[in-house]
Amino acid sequence: MPEDHTVKIDGKRWLLRFTRLTGDAAGWTYFDNAKRPRILIDERLRGGTRLETILHELAHAVLGPTISEESITELARVQRRVLTALGYKEVHDESGR
Repeated sequence: MPEDHTVKIDGKRWLLRFTRLTGDAAGWTYFDNAKRPRILIDERLRGGTRLETILHELAHAVLGPTISEESITELARVQRRVLTALGYKEVHDESGR
């Protein structure tokens, strides 16, 4: 079952959904003007891979579609490395989310 969140980016409400994705992608960012913009993250990801994918897709949403995939990937890797070194960890509430 998808896990949905709302995030506000540059004054616009985005859907952040953790769901099962097909294919090789760990995440997707959609800028569709006809619908609410959305970020999809594969719900099976855990730990550092999950964090890096969230950071990667958020960077796409904040910086827009014109920034290179290589730059977005490097930004997410650096952020993950720094946050991990500082001791940030994924915490779940009592429901397991």
